[in-house]
Amino acid sequence: MRVVLAGTFGGQGGIQTHYYWLARALLEAGHEVHIVSLGVLLSSEDRDRVATLSALGKFKVFCPQAGPDNAPEGTLKTAWNLICQLRRIRPQVYVACGTGWNLFLPAILSGACPRRVFHEVMSGDSCGPRDSRHSIRFGFHQVVAQASPVARTFRRVFGWKAEVPVLPAFPEPLEVTATIPTVRRRQITAGLRAGFFSRLVPHKGALWLVRQWPVLADCLAELHIYGSGPEAEPIRDLIRENQWQDRVFCHGRYPDGQAYADLLSTFDLTLLPTLGAEGAPLVLLESMACGVPFVSYGVGGIPDYENPDCFIVDPGSPTTFLDAVKQAALRLTEGTLDQERLQQFYFEKFSYSRLAALWRSFIADDSQSISSIPSHSIKPEAAGSGQGLLSM
Repeated sequence: MRVVLAGTFGGQGGIQTHYYWLARALLEAGHEVHIVSLGVLLSSEDRDRVATLSALGKFKVFCPQAGPDNAPEGTLKTAWNLICQLRRIRPQVYVACGTGWNLFLPAILSGACPRRVFHEVMSGDSCGPRDSRHSIRFGFHQVVAQASPVARTFRRVFGWKAEVPVLPAFPEPLEVTATIPTVRRRQITAGLRAGFFSRLVPHKGALWLVRQWPVLADCLAELHIYGSGPEAEPIRDLIRENQWQDRVFCHGRYPDGQAYADLLSTFDLTLLPTLGAEGAPLVLLESMACGVPFVSYGVGGIPDYENPDCFIVDPGSPTTFLDAVKQAALRLTEGTLDQERLQQFYFEKFSYSRLAALWRSFIADDSQSISSIPSHSIKPEAAGSGQGLLSM
């Protein structure tokens, strides 16, 4: 089948990671894949990803915003470029991920995409009346969501009447890109090390986490912050001002592949006090892949990651997060958290082979190749269900 994946492919981020591995899974199954990237591919990492995917099968990337010599085109010119390209490709399946009118309207207006799918990887909440996702209800055939809470929120907020299957986004599959350790349940008697892996922006909570060090120091030996963003310097300033340099660290961007797996595996616990409009952060999956328990607020789709060896807490009060860290530390020292069971949970639910099989089955289901939009013909009684291909 010819499949178009529309979104952002250049740069670093969750959508870029997801689309790279989704494209790879589809190419390995023999599909023809075209990526429409709303953004120019400039870095060496971008070019390496394109080269790797091109070697796997029929794969092309189109950047409708790039004119001659990569000069940016205007919004209308970009839309027209995309319409023309879709008419040339004539994909059997068009998958959009992200926001922006050029993800949705050109696919509808081209008349060349008989099956239009939107993948919600954010929280499902609206950014307001001008949110481009409002067009999905009138021009797309299917919506799938990264997690079941996201599916329920999207249906309620955007008035989508049909079922929203749950199809998780691909994390970096460390079992493919690296050799991850086969972990065993272990008791940690002293020196607990905790890590934070994410963007250093206010809603992710890294600066807030460092400010809690006087409390966390009672149960953790070290706290390591990995990531980049506007909070990096304030975090480093806070560490210097309080002379915490021997126990709290801010390292910058974290690696990928084997170096990332090796780094994650050095930690006893990962922490993500995010209060943002999350879909379901991929870093938590990567932590579980290495058998490392996490503590996180239960926002967005994170509740779908619930398991006996991690702590997902009510975002209503900051003390709940700190109490959960203390509880996690206690159970690690007691040996009552099972790292082996946690890693097995990841392999059964979120491994590359598992997600590749789910997405290939979904894409190959050509019964959804329809010419009319079904969302308003579906009975609204199903509106409470967010369950789909993956039952959590």
